[in-house]
Amino acid sequence: MERRKITPEQKVDAVKDVLEKKSSLRKVAREYHVHHSSVEKWVMIYQVFGEDGFYQTGNQHYPEAVKRKAVKKYLTTDCSLQDVCREFQIRSVSQLQKWIADSGKQKEV
Repeated sequence: MERRKITPEQKVDAVKDVLEKKSSLRKVAREYHVHHSSVEKWVMIYQVFGEDGFYQTGNQHYPEAVKRKAVKKYLTTDCSLQDVCREFQIRSVSQLQKWIADSGKQKEV
């Protein structure tokens, strides 16, 4: 499958279709030839940062205090990774997962 660049405008349109229930998340993913997890990430970015979130470039740097608080929140509550990312304005679930792994701690079941 050929990779193609999806513009910020297209991402905004796709997210609005999902949020306004005009189209399902998986249908949007098929339309744009991406995995549904990509569309989930777009929705999270839109919910946290608005349309501007699709125009930010470069790496985001987080203070150590934010990292510690986010990891603690995830490990000590029943919040999902996505919920913690939204609360602490972390753009990527995988970033939070890395911090959790680096902490050497696991969520208690």
